[in-house]
Amino acid sequence: MGLNDDMKTFVSNSVNLAYYIHGKGKPIVLLHGGCVDFNFNYHQTGWVNTLTKQGYQVIGLDFRGHGHSDKSTNPSFYNLQHLSNDVINLIHHLNLISVAIMGYSMGTMVAINLLHKHPDFFSKAILMATGDVLIGQPPFEKIVHLVGQVFEYDTFPDHLPKHVSTYWSFFNKLGLDRGSMKAFSKARYPHLSVQEVEAIQVPTLIISGQHDLVLGQGQQVAQKLIHGEYLEIKNTDHFMLAIEPSAHQRVITFLNHTHSKQQS
Repeated sequence: MGLNDDMKTFVSNSVNLAYYIHGKGKPIVLLHGGCVDFNFNYHQTGWVNTLTKQGYQVIGLDFRGHGHSDKSTNPSFYNLQHLSNDVINLIHHLNLISVAIMGYSMGTMVAINLLHKHPDFFSKAILMATGDVLIGQPPFEKIVHLVGQVFEYDTFPDHLPKHVSTYWSFFNKLGLDRGSMKAFSKARYPHLSVQEVEAIQVPTLIISGQHDLVLGQGQQVAQKLIHGEYLEIKNTDHFMLAIEPSAHQRVITFLNHTHSKQQS
């Protein structure tokens, strides 16, 4: 059975969104990066297999503008608040009470926003391929706008830095809609303040690649979190981190460990 055979849809504020459920057990919601989809970010990289084998129920969705979800060429259709609300609406749709959450790249901005605004929904969080952009160092929106340049070119933009031009390859490989991706890159994605991050009590693991030139490293954010843990994997970049075995192993160890939000 293929991934699309498992696809379901639900309506979030009049927007049709695709979602997927694999396995049984403790639920974990996976949020993919920008310019890809759930299948590319998590299924093809082995995360669905890793998590379901350990007794977790994997729940993923295609963000609006991506994969099999609704698309628009209007930037106001996107933004961080809409993406966050879509996740909460999916949790309500599935009648879930407490879930773990995992974000990759763009998905980490959505995840940490949810930890700030809706902490009671989440038992644990993993933020992968991310960095101190989560607190605006540097501003995340500038990076998104920089990546958005690739959608202006009909052929591979080899004059752009490799970590930027790679998104052109993703965009074409997955057959994403150019107008939607342009609009997505122009939307608002405000970061949290240091004070807002310091107030988050959900146990959170941040995993960064040593050579991540997209979002950098997230040690400062991990240190600001009350229950933050940090892992930096050597000789790994923003994209290869997804298939790094040590990242898979550390996530499982983190999820299986008993944490307490009240622990000091």
